Amino acid sequence: MCAIIATMVGLTALAATSTLATPVPSKAHSSGRLHDTPAENVRKSQWYDHLLSTNPSFRTYRIRKECNPIVNDPELRRECIGSFDVYEPVRPGHRRGH
Repeated sequence: MCAIIATMVGLTALAATSTLATPVPSKAHSSGRLHDTPAENVRKSQWYDHLLSTNPSFRTYRIRKECNPIVNDPELRRECIGSFDVYEPVRPGHRRGH
């Protein structure tokens, strides 16, 4: 019974955080399509770059998401992983996550 309650609580928390993490587009385009303004896009891009450089868990997640699907070309996969160190190096004082 306790395991069922714990599972229900976990699923409820997951559902709540999944809803909160869903990006909300900011403006409607004249065609009815929703999108960010250029300034919002730059701000989000800068935040993404910051997280890659300072948050080991986020960095590991992105490296796995972007590079792990490359299974048939080991050289390309190594280059993908290495590109994170070239374009978004870990900032001093932050440990490497991958």
